[in-house]
Amino acid sequence: MSEFSAITHHQAVLQFKELQLDTILQLTKSINENVHAPDLYQYFKEILQEQLGIKNFAIFVFDQAWRKELVDVEEVPEPSSTQVEKHLSTYLAPSPLDSKEVSAFPGFEYVIPVYHKSQALAYILVGEFAATLATDTQEILSYLQTLSNIIIVAIENKRLFKREMEKKQFDKELELASKVQNMLIPNKLPKNNLYEFAGFYLPFKGIGGDYYDVIHINKNEFLFCIADISGKGVAAALVMANLQASLNSMVSLNLTTKDLVARLNQKIYSITKGENFITFFIGKYNLLKKELYYINAGHNPPLLIQPDGTQQMLTEGCTILGVFEDLPSVSEGYIKIQNNTTILAFTDGLTELENPSGEQYGMENLATFCEKNYKLGPDIFIKILYDHISKFKGNMLFNDDISVLACKFW
Repeated sequence: MSEFSAITHHQAVLQFKELQLDTILQLTKSINENVHAPDLYQYFKEILQEQLGIKNFAIFVFDQAWRKELVDVEEVPEPSSTQVEKHLSTYLAPSPLDSKEVSAFPGFEYVIPVYHKSQALAYILVGEFAATLATDTQEILSYLQTLSNIIIVAIENKRLFKREMEKKQFDKELELASKVQNMLIPNKLPKNNLYEFAGFYLPFKGIGGDYYDVIHINKNEFLFCIADISGKGVAAALVMANLQASLNSMVSLNLTTKDLVARLNQKIYSITKGENFITFFIGKYNLLKKELYYINAGHNPPLLIQPDGTQQMLTEGCTILGVFEDLPSVSEGYIKIQNNTTILAFTDGLTELENPSGEQYGMENLATFCEKNYKLGPDIFIKILYDHISKFKGNMLFNDDISVLACKFW
């Protein structure tokens, strides 16, 4: 090489290094200005094409699985995520593809892996560089590695930050839903010499869609109900809040249980448009006549236990609420209540509770428990039931909300 050629080559190398430095500075500035990920990928594409003359390139990023983030190829098939996972995991530094990988990725010559600790974040595949570049291959690969690390790590940080913000927002929503729910589940249930209620509520993962309540109509009548709203979180809590508000507002209208349930169904349907539904049981009791009218809207049938221990399920009613704008048909159950009658209402989380062997608690276990303990007052009955199901599940987690409401008519 002549002296003039050497000087010219040296100047070209310096110019390329200056270009690299300016590109990295511009890239860093863009990241600091919070440029979105697609724009960063586009900037990378322009660098590959205009500065390095690369025609074929592909970027694969890992987020639970490998996915193509940017692919630009000429006259060669696009590489697949499966190929990336199979062929590139052994590459720890920018390298030429060996003969086996060249066959797997025709049109590509080099791979630039991006790692965080031992976790591969991305693989960048590139084809041939422009022949006019005034530097060696290793210098170009080093430059590509620097660019790749800056861009991929910045995008990964954006993704993690977004996920963290979404998690915080989700946690806030759960906290709000939990507060709404706790306000709706009564802390204290009525207890006197004519009737007594007790219950417990165990929300799945802190927030669920169960609801129960006892509402006095007048001095001689009251309603009691239990419900299970489909879904979890804020949506379920809001549907539950609407159910509770609607039910309380309708109590003063002196409706029959049929009319009450029909109106509740219309209200829930107007809110959810059939996307959420509610299983619901409601009973209306008259203290003077000792009469119970009830409707079971697709809910687990409560158990009624007579003073002699005879059990019957309260099944009379209609389909679940919120699916149809108008309920197809509604039938009403009627029972003359004897002194010392017990009613146990519950959601399906109780009977579907599983033990370590995968067996469900089921109606048979519940019926046997009631047979042994129905003479107890509701407070003691509920406490023993809670201990009983806790022992049954062992170290298994609750797999759904569990609500139980027990009533004793003295």
